[in-house]
Amino acid sequence: MGKRNLGERLHVVPLLAPAQISATTTMDAVNMGLFNQVDFIIALGDLATADFTLTIAEDTAVTITSADAIAFEYRLSAAAGTDTMGAVTAIASTGLALANASYDNMTVVVSVDSDALTDGHKYCRPVLTRGGSATAYVSVTALCYPRYQQATPSLALT
Repeated sequence: MGKRNLGERLHVVPLLAPAQISATTTMDAVNMGLFNQVDFIIALGDLATADFTLTIAEDTAVTITSADAIAFEYRLSAAAGTDTMGAVTAIASTGLALANASYDNMTVVVSVDSDALTDGHKYCRPVLTRGGSATAYVSVTALCYPRYQQATPSLALT
């Protein structure tokens, strides 16, 4: 029998259970001091006529009061039930506009490397900023890649 992962090489952290959101929504911050990389899996359901902007905020404290946005890379899935991903795309710190026509029922995978954070900043989190009277169905999960493999993973939300 092969070696199972079971959280030793990858720590899975649900940040937002599937929900309809109708306001700017900030997720819990991930302590990147414990991880080499985090991938945020943002599953978008029916955006109706919603437009949101996705940014990644960084800070020196877990509360992320300064909300300094950083540049990031992402990939967009094809429609549900298909097995293709779009190209890796770089996004400026101004964020990714999640427009209904382009992102309805898609998954956005955002990758943040711990080395990409500003010196002294070790926390980051996704923020979905509402545009107008938008509502959307969304869930967000963090896939955290630990610096050191261990049977009991480090807590990401510290």
